[in-house]
Amino acid sequence: MNKIVKSCQDNISCSDMLQQLYGISSAEHFDCVFIAPSWPIDKVFDSATTDIAEIYSDRFSKSHRIKHNGKSYLYIQLQVGAPNIVDFCLSCHSANCAKFVFVGSVGSLVPELEIGDVIVPTCSISGNGATLYLDDKLSPEKMFERTYSSPELNAELSRVCTSVGMSTKDATPISIDSIACEYAHLDEFRQMGATLIEMETATFFKAMQIIGKPASALLVVSDNSAVGQHLVGQGADLRAKYHAVRSRIKDVLLNL
Repeated sequence: MNKIVKSCQDNISCSDMLQQLYGISSAEHFDCVFIAPSWPIDKVFDSATTDIAEIYSDRFSKSHRIKHNGKSYLYIQLQVGAPNIVDFCLSCHSANCAKFVFVGSVGSLVPELEIGDVIVPTCSISGNGATLYLDDKLSPEKMFERTYSSPELNAELSRVCTSVGMSTKDATPISIDSIACEYAHLDEFRQMGATLIEMETATFFKAMQIIGKPASALLVVSDNSAVGQHLVGQGADLRAKYHAVRSRIKDVLLNL
C-alpha cells in the first residue's frame, strides 16, 4: 500500500475510506467512475432514458449509480478544486472499479482550441499545491511538473468519441488554484507549454497513478481567454455551442 494512503487510513481508523467519507461501498463493482467537480448529473444524463439512483449526498459531494446496457457506473460530483479531488481519489485505493474518467469544462489559452472542442489530454501541468502532497516528501521544486493519464484509456475514449461522431484533440491543461489569480500569469502558463487551463486534472492523474487505477479526462472547452471569449459575460451563441457538445458527452460515457 502506498505510504500516503496507509498513513491516511491508519489515522482515520476505518477499513473502508470510500464508504466512511463518501457513502460508497468499496465492495460494489462499477465498470467506470465519472468524476465531475462542476457538472451536476442532470446536466449530463437524462433520467428519463437512463436508470439513475442516488447513492449518497451531503454538502461536499453527490454520487449516483447509473445502470445502462448491463453495466454499472458511478457518477460523483465533488466541490471544485484539487484538494477535493485528491481526497476522493485516495479513498478509491481499494474500490472495485475498472477505470476512472474526469469530466468537465476547460478554458483555452490559445486561439486554435475553440469553444466546444473535446479534449483527451495525455498530460497535465501541476500548477497547484495539492499535487505536491502526493509525494512522500514535500518538494516545492516539483511545482509545474507534468502528470500523465492512461494511454490505453485515452485511446478507448477517443475511439468511443469517434464512434458517436465526435472528434477529439490532445492538448495540455495546467491545473491552477485560483480563477481570480490566473489572469496575471497566463503568458507564463503558455511559456510552460500549457494550452488549456482548469483546476484538477494534474492532481487527478497523479493520485490515480499512486493507487494504481487507470485514469483519463474528457474535457469540453467552455471559454477562450486568447480571443476574448471569457466565461463570465459570454454571449448566448457561444454558451449554446458549449452546451450542445456537453449534451452529447453521455453518449461517450455510456459506451465505456
